[in-house]
This record gives sequence, structure tokens and C-alpha cells, in this order.
Amino acid sequence: MGLFTSEKSEKVRSKKLKEEGCQVTFSIEIPPAEVDNETQNLLVRIQQRAKIPGFRPGKAPLDLVKKEFTGHAREQVLDSLIRKHVPETMRELGIRPVAAPTVEDVKWDEGKPLKLQVRAETAPVVTPKDYTKIAIKRKSYPVTDEQVGARLQELREANARLEKAAEEAVAKNHYVVIDYEAFQGGKALPNAKGQNELVDMSSEQTVEGLIEGLVGMKREESKEISVKLEGKPSALKVAVKEIKRKVLPEIDAEFAKDMGFESVDLLKAKLREVMEEEAKSKTEREVSQQIEEALLKANKIPLPPSLVEAQLEHLMERVKRQLVGPKGELTQEQAKDLSEKLKPRAEDEVRISYLLPAIAEKEKLQALDSDLQAELEKNLAAIENDDKKEEIRKLFEERKDAIAGMIRDRKTLAFIREKAVITEA
Repeated sequence: MGLFTSEKSEKVRSKKLKEEGCQVTFSIEIPPAEVDNETQNLLVRIQQRAKIPGFRPGKAPLDLVKKEFTGHAREQVLDSLIRKHVPETMRELGIRPVAAPTVEDVKWDEGKPLKLQVRAETAPVVTPKDYTKIAIKRKSYPVTDEQVGARLQELREANARLEKAAEEAVAKNHYVVIDYEAFQGGKALPNAKGQNELVDMSSEQTVEGLIEGLVGMKREESKEISVKLEGKPSALKVAVKEIKRKVLPEIDAEFAKDMGFESVDLLKAKLREVMEEEAKSKTEREVSQQIEEALLKANKIPLPPSLVEAQLEHLMERVKRQLVGPKGELTQEQAKDLSEKLKPRAEDEVRISYLLPAIAEKEKLQALDSDLQAELEKNLAAIENDDKKEEIRKLFEERKDAIAGMIRDRKTLAFIREKAVITEA
């Protein structure tokens, strides 16, 4: 027996060439007889519908059809044989791909076997270790009166209102409503004009020189301010439309009632309750993060590159929306920098996605029908509309496996936490 699975030339031959990490490279050799047969069958099909000058449709000689459609026929034959033999070969070699395989090399000379070299990505073989007795330091965050007072001030700021200032000239504690138009070298800049723009004089501005130029201007006054736009000297023609000041509400019974409480004390009590829940959530996030870091440190498993790339794209899109909005675009340099920063996170998330199921399998943890039903009822409880409830039921049925996986992962993390050695920091 040679290196290939079969020595008979009339049979398809295959072998694994290399296995490295989550990537397997293998070869396929398809005998000339099958290639010729596939080619001939395709040419007959082309002949039946080919339109060649001088012949009625379907009546052109086969040798002429072959001459006219050689390139097209080779492409179709190659595609057909790849779609047939690549999946068959992977099944025979025990390769279970996690993404579409890639044909990296093709050698095809007339009268000789068609030779393919294919690369496939596979899931890592995970034997989880060191997931019990993970050392965790749990830090608590008690809520102080000072913190409650600061949160109350934030609430007060959030409910501030703007009203016309008594002063006639702009000061640094004002808000100013302006019309403006920008110029460079005496020429108006495109898309650099606006009306009724609100400027907070107490905060930093992206336009260097704007605040200094506005100070002292009066209502209805117009003037040209020297500024810098993208680091270049520019002029801003500004008209002050209104001068306003921020008015903060008093923290009294009326303010509490506006917030839905009978008294300031009850409002403070609610704020404390919310802050304590936030503190608990922060503690739990930190515990989960320590568990994840310990799992990743102890389990250095290889990853399929395409899954990492897909997760990276998902993270990139999510962060991009946060940075520039749903319709904004990053520059090429910004995208490259962001990709480099997010790639380790993408790798960690994919690695965890393999680790948790492996631990669950080892510990015989799974989502039961009762777990799925409880999850469904929990989601339905938050919805009053019957049509929406029906949509949720259908969604649960369609995504049953994914939801079961999510529940299984939650159980696995709960198991790991239960087995962890936790000390109070």
C-alpha cells in the first residue's frame, strides 16, 4: 500500500498532507477517465443549447462545441468535481470542517489525473483542565452617603434647563446659540456652516479658538473669529443669536415628586438601591472576568482562523457603531489600529466558546427541557401583546439549539464558580 488510500488508478485517491493546529491540508487525485466522462457529459449538455453561427440551436458538431466552449467547460467540470469529491474526501478522511474548505492548488493536464490540494479548518480538540479550584478575589463596593449625594447631583444636572441669561455679553459660564460659516484662505469651506448651534462655553471644543472668540460678544453681534480647523488657520464668521444660562432645580420635595417619589429621602433610598445593584453587578463581572482569564491561561488551544476573523468583524462592527454611529466610517488607518487592538479579544471569545462546551461535556452539564421552558416563560412574562408572545415562541423554536447552548454555558460558568476558591478582597 502506498501513501494514497488506494493504488488503483481508476479510483479517486486521497491523503492528508499536513495537520497543524486547526488546519488540515489534503490532496485529491481524480482519474482521467472520470474527468473525461464529466467533460463529455457537460459538452453534450452545452451542445443541446449552444448557438453557433451556421448551425441551428443544438445541432452544432460536438468537436466545434468543444473548441468554442473549452474554457467555460473546464471551469464547470472543475467546479462539479470539486463539489462532488471534496465533501466525500473529508468524510473518508474524518475531517469535520468548521468553514468552507479552500482549494489551494489545481493541476490538470489533458489525459492525466486532476490533482487538487485542499485546506480545511477544523474545530480544536479540547481537553479542558484546571477549571476547578480557580482562585478568585471578590471585591465589594459598598455605597457611601457621599456617592449617593454625587448621584443625586448628577440627576439634578440631568434635569437642568436653559433660560435666557440676564447678562448681555457672553461669559464662560453661558450657553450660546450661534449661526456660523467657516472659511480658509478667503474661501468658504463646504459643509462647514450651521444655524442655531448650541455652544457650551464651559466645556472643551473641537474648534480651537472658538471659546476665546465668543467671550464678550453680545446678542445679535456678528464678527469673524480666528480659529483652527484640523490644525489649519481658518476664519469663522459668527453671529450670536442668544445667550443662555443653565438653571439647576433645587433638591426639595417638588424635585422628588417630579422624579416620582414622595420625599427626598425616598428618592435617595431608591438611588442607593440602584447603586447597590450596580455594585453587585460590578463585583460579579469581575469574578466572571477572573474565571475567564484563569481558563484561558490554563487552556492554550489552537483556533480556526476563519472563526477568529468572523468574531473580529463582529466586534469591529459593534465598536465602530459606538465610535462613529451606524452610518459612520472609520479611516483605513483607524480600522487597522482597531483591528489590531480587538484581535486578542476575538481570539479569547472564540477560545471560550470551545472551552465551555468541552467542560460541560466532561461534567455532563446540559440544558434540560425544563430549562428551556423556564427561559421561554421568563421572556414571555415581560410581554403583554399576544402577537409578540407568539413571535417569541416561534423564535425560541427556530433558535432552540442556540438557546440551549446559551443555557448550557450559563450552567457551566455557575459550576466553575461553585467550585472556585473565593476570598474576599
